Amino acid sequence: MADMYTEAKKLSPYLVKIRRELHQTPELGFHEFKTSKIIQRELKALGIPYKVMATGVVGIIKSGKPGKTIAIRADIDALPVTEETGLPFASKNKGIMHACGHDTHITCLLGAAKLLAKTKESLNGNVKLIFQPAEEMSDPKRDGAKEIIKAGAMKNPKPDAVIALHVAAPGEAGKITVTHGPVFANADTFIINVSGKGGHGASPHSSIDPIVVSAAIILNLQSIVSRNVSPLESAVVTVTMINAGETSNVIPPFVKLEGTARSLNGKVQKIIKTRMRQIITRTASSFGAKAGFIYHQGYPGFSNNENMISLMEKVGVRLLGKKNVVVVKNPSMGGENFSYFAKLAPGGFIRLGVGNKKKGIVYALHHPKFTIDESSLPVGAAVLAESCLEFLNS
Repeated sequence: MADMYTEAKKLSPYLVKIRRELHQTPELGFHEFKTSKIIQRELKALGIPYKVMATGVVGIIKSGKPGKTIAIRADIDALPVTEETGLPFASKNKGIMHACGHDTHITCLLGAAKLLAKTKESLNGNVKLIFQPAEEMSDPKRDGAKEIIKAGAMKNPKPDAVIALHVAAPGEAGKITVTHGPVFANADTFIINVSGKGGHGASPHSSIDPIVVSAAIILNLQSIVSRNVSPLESAVVTVTMINAGETSNVIPPFVKLEGTARSLNGKVQKIIKTRMRQIITRTASSFGAKAGFIYHQGYPGFSNNENMISLMEKVGVRLLGKKNVVVVKNPSMGGENFSYFAKLAPGGFIRLGVGNKKKGIVYALHHPKFTIDESSLPVGAAVLAESCLEFLNS
């Protein structure tokens, strides 16, 4: 096939049309019914066989020749955000928006599928197309990656590698970003229930004030990163929610705190969890109060496989030019359940620039005014498709 990026740019009208259709119909995790139907429609039009798994879809392009298998994963759910972009193709679903760019991820994967279907005779092996539901879910009992993997997404045939991309905002459209080594953190959450003794606000001496106890706990937790974790390591302990009380003159009996803890390796993760438990129980006890502690280990951290990220970097340079491939040394302390796929096969994960200051496309992910420069769509499609060719034919 000719230059993959040139071919991808020819698909721009198709990519824009699909992305806008998806953007208008965002759906929350495990409710991506229309989204799934759109994906199925497009795969069927390309003659690509597929299976529906939960609300996700897994297709496969078989070359008919022996060889390896590579998977491309795209997440497909949206966020509970009310869109404020004012775009003519803004969300039609009230209070739901593709504010994290998953409409772009789907579109890039469909574009890659279209490019690869055209050049099937050049493949030595297979390409699995994994459209994963519920990446944004915070429910510890359900996870889109785990469910689609359990349903067989990474079997028959088992991929020898898996790749993905994520929009980078406000990263510049036309560029991709690669990171060697750690990419995402262990993304854990916690709940702290502080029990004291309620009373009148004018008589605090007759109560055990759980708000004061909670304040002490919050402050003491800050010592974990500064005093228990090596300064050469990265870690975060953040309390993000405090719920207590109903009126101004009553000391409540209970306070509920919630938050997140982030780390880049299991050793630091264990230190954080152990020290949190010690600090919470001992601080509460020093006030005569009690505290319950629930720690949920969320998405595991993820490091790029060196062979896969080097391959994707080489492909990016070949298609886009060296100046448009940005190497970032520092990982994100965010979480991504692509990590579950990367536990089963060597993984490569890049970021796709979608911003454009001249067009006012400058808003960060999850912002109600977030959107993309659609010139980035063929970039993502081309890099994904060419990476598959490079892997299968090497």
